[in-house]
Amino acid sequence: MKTLRHRGKDYKVTRSTRKNKKYKVEYKGEAIHFGAKGYRMFPNTRRGDAYCSRSLGIKGANDPTSANFWARKAWGCRGKKSSKKHEETK
Repeated sequence: MKTLRHRGKDYKVTRSTRKNKKYKVEYKGEAIHFGAKGYRMFPNTRRGDAYCSRSLGIKGANDPTSANFWARKAWGCRGKKSSKKHEETK
């Protein structure tokens, strides 16, 4: 994973410097750390669908300043389902 697209703009995903996080994205000058270190993502699988369904109920699913938003993008979540493609949010 190198970039995630949001509203027509690509955001570069880099390795996080925070202790237990795996990824970091810069959004409007602010670093947002997400993803648990030691875990892998499995988009377009039953595991991915379970993650997307679970994370939809967490605060910040539609807020680009939250870690949950970027993690859902990385998993390819669209509602309660995941897909291999990282879909663009409108």
